[in-house]
Amino acid sequence: MNHRAVLAHVVDWARSDHNIRAAVLTGSVACDPEAADAEADLDVELYVTTPSLLLQDDTWYHQFGEVLVVEALENPGWHPTRLVYYADGKIDFMIAPAAVLRGNVEYDRLFRVLLDKDAATSALHHTARARGQRPTSAEFLQCVHWFYAAAIMWAKYLARDDPWAAKQRDWDSKTLLLTMLEWDHQARKGWDYDTWYLGTHLREWVDADLLGPIDACWSGFSRQESLQALRASLSLFNVLSTRTATALGIAPFDVTPVRRRIDHVLHASA
Repeated sequence: MNHRAVLAHVVDWARSDHNIRAAVLTGSVACDPEAADAEADLDVELYVTTPSLLLQDDTWYHQFGEVLVVEALENPGWHPTRLVYYADGKIDFMIAPAAVLRGNVEYDRLFRVLLDKDAATSALHHTARARGQRPTSAEFLQCVHWFYAAAIMWAKYLARDDPWAAKQRDWDSKTLLLTMLEWDHQARKGWDYDTWYLGTHLREWVDADLLGPIDACWSGFSRQESLQALRASLSLFNVLSTRTATALGIAPFDVTPVRRRIDHVLHASA
């Protein structure tokens, strides 16, 4: 997607629509437009007089490209968003009442005002992302317990030859593995090291000695591949959590009983 051209089109449209009072760009393109690749989403916030005029009409999506599919998210407690997938990219449109600009709107990442008809965007503020927040003992232990709980269930579903359910618990374990990877990264680089990018720029930032073990944690649907990924995930998580626990001054979790239980489940089904 040509971000510059599409954004120009969005601004022209918003300027001509009296209902739209302000438009704001957030996300990775707003933070670093030069570094954003062509597949980066555009995150556009529209502050409007009457949200229903846009929320109950889907024709306006089509002026920005060939629409493939749309996800309509109501976002209770926040503002409705329309995730529009185009043939050449994706735009996430958040639609909020312009009245919220009378208060204080905070962003934890950089944003760019695209349009402000009423000089109302002074209500928008960038709040520095909280950094240096090392996990508490409770947070660390929750991550550890939840990871190993997911791993035990992953093994059970493999034993039952239920690959769909196994993949679900596989994914649960991966989200927790990423959390521990971030903590390990901060523990070694400094707790003020910002890790928001790790999930999407893993190969650029993670230490080279971890790339092989991380690759081994992924698999297809076959039982053998999934078993190998499970064991690799257990080994990597144990290394990361042990190092992080040491940095936090917490006793490392004894994974031996968990590994024994998993081996028993898998052996019994062999």
